[in-house]
Amino acid sequence: MNSTVMRSHPVPRGTAGWRAFHKPAVSVFGAALFAVTGCGADGDGAAPNPAAAPTNVRWQDFQGVALPSADQGPRSFEGGAATDFDHSPPGAAVAAITHTVRLSVAADNQWARVVAEEVVPGPARDEWSVNRLQLSITGPAAAEYTPRLLGYKITDYTEQRTAVDIYTEYSDGSKAVNHTTVEWFQKDWRLRLPDPNSTTRPVEAIDVLPDDIVTLEAPK
Repeated sequence: MNSTVMRSHPVPRGTAGWRAFHKPAVSVFGAALFAVTGCGADGDGAAPNPAAAPTNVRWQDFQGVALPSADQGPRSFEGGAATDFDHSPPGAAVAAITHTVRLSVAADNQWARVVAEEVVPGPARDEWSVNRLQLSITGPAAAEYTPRLLGYKITDYTEQRTAVDIYTEYSDGSKAVNHTTVEWFQKDWRLRLPDPNSTTRPVEAIDVLPDDIVTLEAPK
């Protein structure tokens, strides 16, 4: 039977924000953060709209977590990695959600490819990889610890870097916001993990959802 095994080592930075391996509680680990400056225009000449929602959303299970797939991506799935997103606000948002979750719950035979194809290279990615070697994940996350997506809000959008706040709910009714950043790297959106020396807390517990989020609610 597949199972998820966690050894007594710290969870890699950039993953525990989804709390897939812990009783719901805000973690010091997670992905990091960033009024539209220097944005290019859409094909019709209009500026990109950070509040535009993904279209034709479908839901797919990955390691026990329901993830969105939309017209804006991802369009390529291989070896646990999901890539090929539109260079647009909805594409950036779905990429932030996709990369954060897949990085958190990818199995032992998947995570190396997820890191290589979904994360921006740098010291943070290197540190995450070293810490991930100390864990063993062989099956889906336990249902009681699995986050359910509620929606997101783009707090800063440019064509090169986008900050996305991801809102989730857990089985005990608690809610959290995960501050993430994606960058346009090698013609796709990739996750930028927090600087290893950063003291900014990337995940926060919240009581209520903001009124202005883009609703993207996963099925229960």
